[in-house]
Amino acid sequence: MSSSHRLSRRAVPMWALGLCAVAQGPVQAADTEPPMKVVGIEFSASATLANQTLVLNGAGASNIMSTRATAVGLYLMQKTQDVQVALTMPGPKRLRVVALRDLSARDLSNAVTDRLRQNAAPGEIEANILQIAALGGVFGAKSRLPKGEVVTFDYLPASKSTECRVNGERVSDPIVGDKFFPLLMKVWVGPKIRAGTRDALMGLEAAG
Repeated sequence: MSSSHRLSRRAVPMWALGLCAVAQGPVQAADTEPPMKVVGIEFSASATLANQTLVLNGAGASNIMSTRATAVGLYLMQKTQDVQVALTMPGPKRLRVVALRDLSARDLSNAVTDRLRQNAAPGEIEANILQIAALGGVFGAKSRLPKGEVVTFDYLPASKSTECRVNGERVSDPIVGDKFFPLLMKVWVGPKIRAGTRDALMGLEAAG
């Protein structure tokens, strides 16, 4: 080792090396944070969307016709236990939906549409008529959703649109409109949704 190399290392204060170690610590911890398991389905603690790192706000089981049908995870820029904060939080967002049993696309579409109408604020349905129709086209892309298949709904703020994928493959054109994704979120966190599902996605209840 040259004398200049030895000098350069000595020139770095010990406190600076300490700060580097502290700075690396949280990153390593985040990388190794274990996934959350919901009725046998794992949800990663974080996800990358639109070059941003999202965190898993919560995950829980959701019913169709009184039986467990899907496991759902909500990813946001930062965690919150307040539904209104989650609905209005800026930045990209993701809903990850996993089929717990073989599902009819028609049953799933009907359940989602019913919950949209039950949980929408006054005027919210009318403001999203075209978007809701486009969502119907997403469910119409497949007749069935077999057990284990994954549907993701991603909100991309740059284009103010929602992208829908099944097992990672996009199944429709983006649904344009920045007011649609908060309405879609209400299918799982709206005021008339089963409390256990809503609280789980808000991090208020054990996922199960």
